[in-house]
Amino acid sequence: MHALWVVVGLSFVLMGCQSDQKTTTEAELSLPTFFVDGADVVVMKNDPRSKGLETHTLVLNDAPILPPASAVIAYDENNTVRITSPLSGRVISTPIPLGTQIKKGDVLLKLDSPDFNDALSSLEKSNANLRLMQESFERAKKLFDGKVMSRKDYEQAQDNLINAQSEHDRARKFLEKLGVQLGGVSTQTGAFHLRAPLSGIITEATVNPGMEVSPNLTTPLYVLADLSKLWLWVDVFEKDIAKVQVGQPISVKVSSWVSFEFYGHIDYISQVVNETSRSIRVRCALDNTELKLLPAMHASVSIRNLPGEPALMVPLSAVIAEGDQNFVFIKTSDDRYHWQPVQLGIRFEKDAMVRIGLKAGDQVISNGALALRQDMLLSKMESTNTGNK
Repeated sequence: MHALWVVVGLSFVLMGCQSDQKTTTEAELSLPTFFVDGADVVVMKNDPRSKGLETHTLVLNDAPILPPASAVIAYDENNTVRITSPLSGRVISTPIPLGTQIKKGDVLLKLDSPDFNDALSSLEKSNANLRLMQESFERAKKLFDGKVMSRKDYEQAQDNLINAQSEHDRARKFLEKLGVQLGGVSTQTGAFHLRAPLSGIITEATVNPGMEVSPNLTTPLYVLADLSKLWLWVDVFEKDIAKVQVGQPISVKVSSWVSFEFYGHIDYISQVVNETSRSIRVRCALDNTELKLLPAMHASVSIRNLPGEPALMVPLSAVIAEGDQNFVFIKTSDDRYHWQPVQLGIRFEKDAMVRIGLKAGDQVISNGALALRQDMLLSKMESTNTGNK
């Protein structure tokens, strides 16, 4: 009998607990999951609207200071050479194919050149004459010291040596300008070797076997360029040039590599204004280590702030315009969002520079902001109508 009363008691206790739990659940369900509180809107986690809200945290970075501009990629002329022959002659070697990687000093072509043979002969003759004049001077010096030769004859021997030395230096320097080292003169007899003055890639070639070449050709035989370094030219409008300075970083995009962004910096600003477009040419140095960029490509370039002068950018998907003002929703707690007016600067394709109203670390609604604003206005309207009744 006692056990029966215990079972009955426990049953009443369980029924009481279930009743309390039911009452609590009903109380929770009766609470509003969405309401407006002044300039704030509260969206509880169990409200369906919360599932469509995404936030973006604002950070300081070297944001663009101007909208993206069209630009053209070009050779870095400091690392590009257009090669012509300094001598007349006939090509007797097989031309190097386009795209070949060349090292400094490599032979680009061989010429059968009478001018080159004449230069070699001049050097050999000047060598022989220099040896002869050196021996004559040494003999004259001994005779003069022994008071056997007159001063006039001694000085003449001295002048002859000086002239022979000058003639030898002239012949040697001429060959050195042609890229011929004295130690390799004998190996080049019969053909002139045109060598690469720098390392790079053959990007253009107009050489054919048996072709007659001369220094007067208007088209270079080869264009040799180090494509790991390129230039980019962009025209900046006169009104914006004060925002641009040497050293500023840039980011570059091209249609060929849509998922890549390339980087560089401004290294020259022209001192001349284009009177027609009212723009100034700005040159940028680009890092092209992966050789993805090519000269003559069109690009979109963004000139960015200096690293020491970061800016704040907000996604345009977070910005709502009402009248002549812009607003965003800032997340202030887990379920509360504040309707915040902001002032924007330069607008870009997907974001805009913030002037006033936001700071680094703020979380703004980047997806679902417009729908939330409409629900907020609708809720205010319903509250007004209820109050009027």
